[in-house]
Amino acid sequence: MISFFQKFNQSRKFLSISFIILFFLFNLTISDWNCRKDLSKENRFNLTESTSKIINSLSDKLFIDAFYSSDVPGTHKARLQMAKEILKEIAGVNRSKVELRFYDPDGSETAKKKASEAGIKPYTLEKQERGSAEVKQAYFGVRITLGTKTETIPVAYAAESVEYQVLSILKKLTRKSNTSSLAIAKVNGAFTAPELNQMSSPNKDTFSVLIHRAYSPENGEPGIVNINIEPVGEEFTSLLVVGTPELSDLGRYNIDQFLMRGGNLILFIKTMDFQLPDPRQQQFMGMMGNNQQGIAQASPEASKLKEWTSKYGFEVRSEFILEPESSMATDSLVQLENGMLTRYHYPLWPIATKEGGGVNETNVLSKTLSGILLPWASGIDVKPEVQLGAKFETIFQSTRDADRRADFAVIGEEQVANQKINSLGTRIPLAIHIEGKMKSSFTKDSIPKDTKPELFLSETKEGKKSQIFVSGSPYLLSDVLVKNQYLDFLQKTNIPFILNLFDIFSGDTDMISTRTKQAYVQNLRPVKKLEQYIFTFMNILLFPIGIGIFAFIRLKKRNSGKGF
Repeated sequence: MISFFQKFNQSRKFLSISFIILFFLFNLTISDWNCRKDLSKENRFNLTESTSKIINSLSDKLFIDAFYSSDVPGTHKARLQMAKEILKEIAGVNRSKVELRFYDPDGSETAKKKASEAGIKPYTLEKQERGSAEVKQAYFGVRITLGTKTETIPVAYAAESVEYQVLSILKKLTRKSNTSSLAIAKVNGAFTAPELNQMSSPNKDTFSVLIHRAYSPENGEPGIVNINIEPVGEEFTSLLVVGTPELSDLGRYNIDQFLMRGGNLILFIKTMDFQLPDPRQQQFMGMMGNNQQGIAQASPEASKLKEWTSKYGFEVRSEFILEPESSMATDSLVQLENGMLTRYHYPLWPIATKEGGGVNETNVLSKTLSGILLPWASGIDVKPEVQLGAKFETIFQSTRDADRRADFAVIGEEQVANQKINSLGTRIPLAIHIEGKMKSSFTKDSIPKDTKPELFLSETKEGKKSQIFVSGSPYLLSDVLVKNQYLDFLQKTNIPFILNLFDIFSGDTDMISTRTKQAYVQNLRPVKKLEQYIFTFMNILLFPIGIGIFAFIRLKKRNSGKGF
């Protein structure tokens, strides 16, 4: 028997057949494995720990019905295939709790009917080539069912967003209440978040899109607190104040005692007043016509606000920060000295980036963020000696090339472009985070009338910590960003940061890494003269010289063997 197998083992034909059979068996075995790893800096296509945590905690089985067309133009095929691979990886986290089912509406009328019943409609995809164009109606939507609840993702096209889309729906389906732990302060001078109306134009002093389209679907509706009349309820963990609130003595006291109970105060403070022209006349950046002499002046209420906030260790200055390079590019074109055209950068819309040192890389609020847009931002004076029991950290800051315009500033594109920007040579804080044990800005003798002295807290309650986040730009969450040229920043940087801020302050960290893993598009940096010379040398001379040196060494070795 042994000699029989030895004979076949020595046969080339037997070994070849065995190799082919093993090859096919191996490929069949691993055909459903996900052997993909994203090694890019942004790490956009790897699942985060949030997915494993949320899926493994589900009490009901999750059904994911994915409707993807097979007959699509080639330019879209790779993108849709990647989105499908992400869904497969999500299902692979726990196959006992997740069932993924793919349907091809192009190959089955039944699948097309199911897609229609799920509320998924076809979208038009185009492929343009020289002399021809291809148009195709394609499906790429997902229906998610958990227990008796069902939600639909009408468009699941971008692989970078699929994980977040699925997890945000799961968060919505598993939440226990329709109200959230966030309260918004209602007071004169504060920005509002009214219900969205398709007929109304975006307003710089509202933040409806953030609340009603991004925050509420996941977390439920936030509460509204008339802060000058009523205290912040115990059911709220965070209080949001945006704009220049006209706070009464009682309003300041209500906020102070909320902090002393261990609450979290989120301030997006406005210190400069200005108006934008009628939307029908908007030309510049979709907001300010070049012929409009837009003027911004210090708000009368800003000084009162600074006097109050200084007792907590900070003041937002009545000014605007100007960034000559690290700022938002507009649609306007400027001609350079060499005759080339480039897009104009609007200095009053700074962009803080991690690469430029403008984003704190270690603080929990910003460590997952690559950059953020801060329209019409003001600098912050920090005074940590006022609250010695708290830790002060700068979250966003300007570059050293920034300048400032205090009390009075022009904001029209043409007017700003004609102003000289003088570098201050120092970084200016644009947002800060304060955390720890704080002292009240009141004393027992100075508390408002009709309040109960026995309930007064002179410092943060024992076993609790108070937190304050302050931004010198109230417009980073403004509805004015809901325009095509800024929508990318709003969706990929500003909104994820703010939602993470709300979650961290409420103690929920499940979605943090998922929201901010999308790619961040950086501004192109001008190439310096020295770099141009180095790259030119490398492209023209380096490789020929290298080949020449290699040839010389090779010839020398060959000739030395012949005795030359």
